[in-house]
Amino acid sequence: MVYRQDIAVLLFYYLGYSRIRNLMLRFKGKSVARFVVFHDVPPENSRGFEASLRFLKRHTNVVSLDDFFSGRLSAQRVNVVITFDDGYKSWVTNVLPILKRLELPGTFFISSGFVGLTQKEQSEFMRSKLSLKPTPDSIIGGLAVDDVKKLAEEGFTVGGHTVNHYNLAKIPDEAELRYEIAEDKQRLEKIIGGKVEYFAYPFGAFQHPDIDIPRLLRESGYKGAVTTKSGFNDLGVTHPYLLHREITYASMSGSVFKARALGNYDAVSFLKRQGKNINTLERKQQKA
Repeated sequence: MVYRQDIAVLLFYYLGYSRIRNLMLRFKGKSVARFVVFHDVPPENSRGFEASLRFLKRHTNVVSLDDFFSGRLSAQRVNVVITFDDGYKSWVTNVLPILKRLELPGTFFISSGFVGLTQKEQSEFMRSKLSLKPTPDSIIGGLAVDDVKKLAEEGFTVGGHTVNHYNLAKIPDEAELRYEIAEDKQRLEKIIGGKVEYFAYPFGAFQHPDIDIPRLLRESGYKGAVTTKSGFNDLGVTHPYLLHREITYASMSGSVFKARALGNYDAVSFLKRQGKNINTLERKQQKA
């Protein structure tokens, strides 16, 4: 299925927007990275998901978050960081074997409150916290404690995602906000027996009207954080606690995934901003 918003993305892809832009970046010798984010990867989407990762392996330089922050990046290819949000069982049953087979790194951002629950508790968490409507055939639930350990033991990065997958921009109390961030980190570190250094904002919400969330992340010991705002990440330029990510799905068609992963949504976003600016200017002129 191709959604309306992706028609323009595909158009720019076939017109060669990302190819020309990426060639210009290569000519300038700039080492930039795109981050993609998946969520649940059910069995019926495994084949398409693997095809998407094979495309990344062939046409980009797939790196870990540690590689990005350490500057171990290519200036000849677009660098890509593969991430996953929430804490689904499918990560162990479906995703892990594919990543290992393709020898690709990945980062798994986990809401610790979704770990180790009974089936009934998992269903409630998915409904109330993840805004999902779980069915036995669609989503098989959350990770067990041993699953989280396995991800770390297999060499993959485990990141924080709050305890209860709350929209941090809507929490009025700083103490509660700090708890969701710091407690999640501590729980995950206890499980994996190592450091948790990266964070993903639930729902991509990082702007609080009264509280500096990146400050709380820094004070909690996080090294960086990712949003769901599309765009390139340029080490030393992009805010380390406001890194961009492209939302992708295991169920996406191959062409849409390629178009998004290579950055064609950037052109769509630019046109949207220009349209808003023109509308704002016209309203101001009408009021003058």
